[in-house]
Amino acid sequence: MLTAVFLLSSCLPDGDYKTEVNYEPRDTGDGWKIASASDQGFDQGKLRAVYDIMFDEDRFITSRSLLIARNGYLVSESYLRSKEDIAHKENIMGVTKSITSLLAGITWDQGGIRTGQMIYNHIPYYFDGDRNKRDMTIDHALTMRIGLQWDQKGHTVDMFNIDRFPSSMRVVLTKPFVYEAGMEFYYNHGAPQLIMGIMQKAFGLSETDSLVHLLFDPLGIDDFVWEQHADGLHFGGLGLHIKPRDLARIGQFILQRGWWDGVQVVSNEWLRMATTQKVSPEMTGSSAYGYYWWVDDENKAFYGKGEGGQYLYIVPDRNLVIVHTANPSVGNGYKGIEHEDFISLAGMIMDALD
Repeated sequence: MLTAVFLLSSCLPDGDYKTEVNYEPRDTGDGWKIASASDQGFDQGKLRAVYDIMFDEDRFITSRSLLIARNGYLVSESYLRSKEDIAHKENIMGVTKSITSLLAGITWDQGGIRTGQMIYNHIPYYFDGDRNKRDMTIDHALTMRIGLQWDQKGHTVDMFNIDRFPSSMRVVLTKPFVYEAGMEFYYNHGAPQLIMGIMQKAFGLSETDSLVHLLFDPLGIDDFVWEQHADGLHFGGLGLHIKPRDLARIGQFILQRGWWDGVQVVSNEWLRMATTQKVSPEMTGSSAYGYYWWVDDENKAFYGKGEGGQYLYIVPDRNLVIVHTANPSVGNGYKGIEHEDFISLAGMIMDALD
């Protein structure tokens, strides 16, 4: 069921707040090849129905953009609040974790980490005296099974409080050990920060800027903001602000098995590992989970997901990338686009290919 308007009545202006229907891709010279949706196998009528839903004033109320790429071509893009949002760097929230997974792949490819290694062996000086914490592995951190207590709101705020907490790693590793490592799945922003710290150590970096550029520079992504702690670490779980077209570019790069302009940036072996099930739906309580990627077995897809309706959704069998961004939160306890609504929308897009 699509979300009711009254939930947002006190948060949004009266009257129309979406722009007129637009979904023809623009040639901006940013490297994206442009094609018509019909040339890439879409039924135009079915695709138009998708955008009729998106631009309905009573549905997908907080959405900001929807982009579709197929076979390496951008075939449609819409900006629901303003066409100028084509240049707006969106806060992709938890999709940041999926980008951190790609950085982990670069580190893995270069021999800097192995998933079975103990976290303690990489960064022992951040641990406290609880010896049970030394059983945590890199695999546990990549699959949200580190066993440490984490309050998504309060502890995440602590991690951003650089005046009170000079080390983001200590914010994570001083939390109580409440589960045996590997036994329980708990989605959190702390585990990816451990991965950031491990990668910093593996590359001998004072800060993780150069690691980020190992991924973004080959893809031609140079206009982004990725928030950092004063300890030099980018936030591995959230904090990346990026243009929707560049997020789609990352999806296309993954479809190309880690290749871009003749360069293997991340190995296909890592991408296969990261985007296949490591944690079952029974353990997560929703979809299967890989290394910071959710796995949609029904649609043979995988995706990054962020609070409020941020999605990078990739369907390899159909050579398809879908990007959706939204306002992360609009208050009154409402958190934006519901997950089932986006998955239904993605299903309509795939049905338009049938």
